[in-house]
Amino acid sequence: MKTLLLLCLSFVACTPSPTPERAPAISADARGVTLSPDAPQWKYVELSVAAASPALAPLPVPGHVELDPQRTAAVGVPLPGRVESVLVRLGARVKQGDRLFSVRSGAFAELDRETEAARAQVAVRQRLLDRAKDLFELKAAAQKDVYAAEAELKEVQLTLKAAESKQRSLAVAGDGDNLFWVRAARSGTVVELALSPGQEVAPDREKPLLRVSDLDEVLVIADVPEGDVRDVSRGELVTIRPQTGSEERQGVVDFISEVVEPRRRTVEVWVRAKNTDRLLRPNGFVEVVIQPDAAAPKVRVPDAAVVTQGTRSVIFVSLHPGRLEPRAVQLGRRRDGETEIRAGLEVGTRFVSRGALLLLNQVDLSSDT
Repeated sequence: MKTLLLLCLSFVACTPSPTPERAPAISADARGVTLSPDAPQWKYVELSVAAASPALAPLPVPGHVELDPQRTAAVGVPLPGRVESVLVRLGARVKQGDRLFSVRSGAFAELDRETEAARAQVAVRQRLLDRAKDLFELKAAAQKDVYAAEAELKEVQLTLKAAESKQRSLAVAGDGDNLFWVRAARSGTVVELALSPGQEVAPDREKPLLRVSDLDEVLVIADVPEGDVRDVSRGELVTIRPQTGSEERQGVVDFISEVVEPRRRTVEVWVRAKNTDRLLRPNGFVEVVIQPDAAAPKVRVPDAAVVTQGTRSVIFVSLHPGRLEPRAVQLGRRRDGETEIRAGLEVGTRFVSRGALLLLNQVDLSSDT
């Protein structure tokens, strides 16, 4: 019996005690990944702290120079006729009131005759009224005859006034019976010319014969990518770079379209720019540089920190030691290996700056099992 007890004690003493189970180096679920402190995956995962940085500047965008409609006058003819002579060329400067071209028109001669005939009728009716007044004073005519003569005079006076107003509204200068000159309505540069001597012209022409524009100020039409237009506001200063190597100049955003061009995915932005030196020529190409808002710094992360999970962009953040969870973020611009985070990652948050794709694969694998 004693021997049996000793054998039992010896067996118990020789039996090894069970060791506690070690936690896995890595575990993942649909909400994130947990890494133990000594997990080998840490060699591929790096943590960083989100910090505020200046916003990335948009790349220069293409643009072209256009006329300012408020400084441009279209020129046509008020009456049909044939162009007699043209005194200006495309690109020439003119002053308000300068002669541009002449037109020989039978309609102008008819209008002149109409005015002269009305003027002659006024003279006749004035004499008849004077005579009626004289006869009335001599008791040789009734007062109603005076009233009738006065009414007839007023009628022809109105006819003459209408004819003269019609002539003045033509804004042309007569030169003979059937010739008139079209003058410049404003000072500026001839930016469009579509007439030549001998050409038949009429008021119902769809396009103007000539356009004069004041080029002291022009519009630059910039094609801004829809992802960058959110940083553009009306009244904002932008930089314009002519492609001819001329010096840069500032412009002011005057209009932002609310429509996206469907093929190029760009938004039309109008920039008003001073152009007294005439270096910005209509139809010329330029670059427009939009300055980011310096008062609104952004969080910037390495491109490798951003991964795609389904339809959203995510960054893995570390809220507890060893626990890394995906968080949806709103992206801004990408440039030189960095990405702006517009929303979803606050300054001071620890995030995975390297190895995010490895963690995303672990989350995806856990979802499949």
